[in-house]
Amino acid sequence: MNLHEELMLMLIVLSALLYAVSFVTALAGHDRLSFRVFAAAWLVNAMVIAGNYLLCGHPPFGNMYHVLCFLSLCFLPFYLFVERRHGLGWTMRYFSFASVIPLIGTFFLERDLAWQRIPALQSPWFVPHVLSYMIAYATAAVAFLLMVIGLWQRVDCRQRWSDASLQIMRVAFPFMTFGLWSGALWAEEAWGIYWSWDPKETWSLITWTLYLVYFHCQSVPAKRRLAPWAQILAFAALLITFLVVNLLPKFANTLHSYA
Repeated sequence: MNLHEELMLMLIVLSALLYAVSFVTALAGHDRLSFRVFAAAWLVNAMVIAGNYLLCGHPPFGNMYHVLCFLSLCFLPFYLFVERRHGLGWTMRYFSFASVIPLIGTFFLERDLAWQRIPALQSPWFVPHVLSYMIAYATAAVAFLLMVIGLWQRVDCRQRWSDASLQIMRVAFPFMTFGLWSGALWAEEAWGIYWSWDPKETWSLITWTLYLVYFHCQSVPAKRRLAPWAQILAFAALLITFLVVNLLPKFANTLHSYA
């Protein structure tokens, strides 16, 4: 491990620890301190992204190590948005908790710090496509977490959690839609075809469709009790899209094998 790798690892560990401390202090009821620690963790996380950018010479979104580092960065800005727009300040602890998970995931991956873009990725669509999906995935994870916790609450309290999950998904879904749409345009530019039923494309479409089913269930009172099940299926499909398709060796030679 060279000096750059050691420095990045130290920053990742520090950021993950600070995110965890933010979560614990929020559980203890110290919301103001929790937010300050959350912000400090985010700044250290941003230093990791900046370091990856400098080592690559371009936006570091091309492998799972880079993507997971950036994924953790998405939670705080989105929390600030939903806190101010929807009054969901009480959800901060769940955003800080979710921020820890991707950074822990980087410990199990090869840190390809000097990753270089292949020709297919040298497109104006590269950053907006990946960025939109990272925002969508991060926020969908928090929405799922809130839904699951809500299922364990008293019956008279569950609606609050369900509503919060729905509000977050309503903001996340347009980013997911843009990611799907921009991916098709990018594919046409790179390979001359909008859609090739590549495993990642297919599972992205399945995920998007299942979230549509979830919204439908939420909008129809008679089907609202099915909404949690639709959300569970949708998030499971999201995990397959993001993790299984990327990491399983059998998909190593697909069009998205570089992602």
